[in-house]
Amino acid sequence: MFRALPPAFDPDDDSLENIFVELGEAMSAGFDPPKDGPDAEESGIPALYTYFGQFIDHDITFDPASSLQEANDPDALTDFRTPAFDLDNVYGRGPDDQPYMYDGPGHPDSFLLGGPIRGAGDPKAVDLARSPNGRALIGDPRNDENSIVSQLQGLFLRFHNRFRDQNRDLSFADVQQEVRFHYQFVVLNDFLTKIVDENVLSGLRTNGKYDRDKLKFYKRRARRFSRWSFR
Repeated sequence: MFRALPPAFDPDDDSLENIFVELGEAMSAGFDPPKDGPDAEESGIPALYTYFGQFIDHDITFDPASSLQEANDPDALTDFRTPAFDLDNVYGRGPDDQPYMYDGPGHPDSFLLGGPIRGAGDPKAVDLARSPNGRALIGDPRNDENSIVSQLQGLFLRFHNRFRDQNRDLSFADVQQEVRFHYQFVVLNDFLTKIVDENVLSGLRTNGKYDRDKLKFYKRRARRFSRWSFR
């Protein structure tokens, strides 16, 4: 994942060493190449993007109140996440309100991390911090649903800690914003290009950059049962 994506910043000798690339290499190590031929139904998208998509979904949607077994009023549903790709599934409510997630090594607003993962073969592969009953101490419990999403969560915790360690003069809010910018860069320039037709994306750009004036939004209240409804 992300190996072909150019950096969102100009790295130097003290850079973050592109731990996105490290994760991609670690997760793909040991996988056997496909043994069969091309499949007409094969999208060509690496399977790991499924889990990155799950991580993104947890960043923008969370509804613990409604039930699939009961009728729910769509106008009464509440999304407990913001649709802003701001990593609130990672940061939770912040170190002031959820200090048990923080106070990591070297700085009080670094994330706590767990111990090395047995059998991983890589000392950088560490588990999430956990309570005595094994529950992960993270901003969204769904990010511990499976080992891949759990390690994506761990990646962003390490990413924040590395950036904080290398920029001790910055405030927590500044470090948080830089991590968010890198995440948003990956979503826009790598993830979307895998799942959205390039003709659609190019129609939203002006001079190679996304144009706010070209963005359109689905209006579910206006035409709830139509396929799409744009302003």
